[in-house]
Amino acid sequence: MSGRGRLAAALLAGAVACSELTATADGVTTLLLEIPLPAEVEAGQTLPLRGWPINGSGDTLDLPVIWRALDTTITVDSVLGRLTGRTAGGTGRIVARTGTLYSEIVTFRVLPRADTLAREGPADLTVAPGEPASPELAVRLLAGTPPAAVAGRRVVFTIVHPVFAVPAERTVQFTGGALLRVATTGSTGGPAQAVTVSPVAGATPPDSAVVEVAAWRPGGAAIPGSGQRFVVRFPRS
Repeated sequence: MSGRGRLAAALLAGAVACSELTATADGVTTLLLEIPLPAEVEAGQTLPLRGWPINGSGDTLDLPVIWRALDTTITVDSVLGRLTGRTAGGTGRIVARTGTLYSEIVTFRVLPRADTLAREGPADLTVAPGEPASPELAVRLLAGTPPAAVAGRRVVFTIVHPVFAVPAERTVQFTGGALLRVATTGSTGGPAQAVTVSPVAGATPPDSAVVEVAAWRPGGAAIPGSGQRFVVRFPRS
């Protein structure tokens, strides 16, 4: 599975429900909300939220769901449930109701907007003789004009070649032991910790490994520049 597929699995919609032992006057026992997971929104981004009033038999009722933002860091359309991020770096809470039944409060993290994932430095890297790992795979997240670094966002690095059917076949990995690395950008817009590739101890490394890098907006849309690749070469001694 590609890095895109792995992260998409984390972005599937989730549900938050609030139940009562007895039904309301409209027969509602549960208000089920569909939200993105993780509960995040970019500053300036709008995400759709959905809600379903449910009765005691598990049937959906055709009743209005009213939305409300509890903080000024976000806004939400009271009727349509369209959530918009306003202030990056903070959190914002929303609640929904149908009749007299309220949902649980859901807290969203408001992320700084990112416009471009930019690869920096060479795309073709070589593990020097005697060195335990490759040079750093350098990328940055940028936004605005002129471009400025974006901190606090996830960037996903995935080894896409060679592909290992089982972990025991692994001959190359990210330093630390994984085939997928999720890094958070620091104040300079690049990963706060270096991302490097290493041969597995005791295994013969391939001639080269290919690493794909990507980042996504809340909701699953790829940030422009995602899908770029690095080639890491392991010269024979």
